[in-house]
Amino acid sequence: MGRRPMLWSMSFARLPFDPETYLTDVRMFQQEGFGAVYLIDDEQKAIIETGTSWDASKILEAVKTFGLRPSDIDALVVSHIHLDHAGGAGFLLPDMPRAKVYVHERGFKHLVDPSKLVASAHQALNDDEANLFGTMRPIPPDRLVAVKDQDRLDLGTHSLVFYDSPGHAPHELAILDERNRCVYTGDAAGLYFPGDEILMPIAPAPSFDLEKNLETFRHLLALKPRALLFSHYGPHGKPRAAIEAMMALYPSWGRVVKERLASAGEDGVLRELYDMTCRAAKRFPRDFLERRIRVSIRGLAAYHERLEHVGPRR
Repeated sequence: MGRRPMLWSMSFARLPFDPETYLTDVRMFQQEGFGAVYLIDDEQKAIIETGTSWDASKILEAVKTFGLRPSDIDALVVSHIHLDHAGGAGFLLPDMPRAKVYVHERGFKHLVDPSKLVASAHQALNDDEANLFGTMRPIPPDRLVAVKDQDRLDLGTHSLVFYDSPGHAPHELAILDERNRCVYTGDAAGLYFPGDEILMPIAPAPSFDLEKNLETFRHLLALKPRALLFSHYGPHGKPRAAIEAMMALYPSWGRVVKERLASAGEDGVLRELYDMTCRAAKRFPRDFLERRIRVSIRGLAAYHERLEHVGPRR
């Protein structure tokens, strides 16, 4: 699993919404502006998201550059257990002896024994993508905290409230910081590509559920957040507009996949969705964006196939 060493210096930058909340870009998949990891520098120190296994060393460097020791970190919070969000957790813990990993209760067992999760992810990816997503290291149960809907994590002046947010995955959490009213979205609200200002659905197989994701959007709107803090990528200062745009985009993508996949094929649907969503792209390479879209084409196709087998919902 050898890769070229990364040459940039990692650091956390303060967000405008809160003097104790910071963001670092881990250049996930070697792409600037795609992998966000957040730090809350309170009485208790928390890191939100842990990236892939490749990103653990970069997170450790960012913590040290910020002026903390890794042993100062009390909590690692993962929005869900996919490899690009929870993959770094098991690789960070040896340097963070005080830290516990907070994870959705449905994901707990998969972090204790990630073998099935890793095998399933790599089966769905080609060799190049599997290498980029990395792997996972088992986490002892006593280093994990299983989180239920509306559980809280008090850090001092900041209090995080966890919300069950299915759709993208059944083990997805959205996390409200009650102090600054920002919501860490994980992948519950899709992808945001800053600079190009692209909002993009992300609907991975095998568990994506469109109706549940739309319900999650309605719940996020009800929280009236000050900003959305995307894992991919960064703060979005117009949360209502972003969520409402996603509430239109997700069904539109679903219809295109359902109506066009058989006749146009995956490449034809890919071109259609790219033109619908990414025509303004300048900062982000077309190939990088297309890889994200292919994930959703396959996930939406699996979703529609599942519906056909179980019949219409009542």
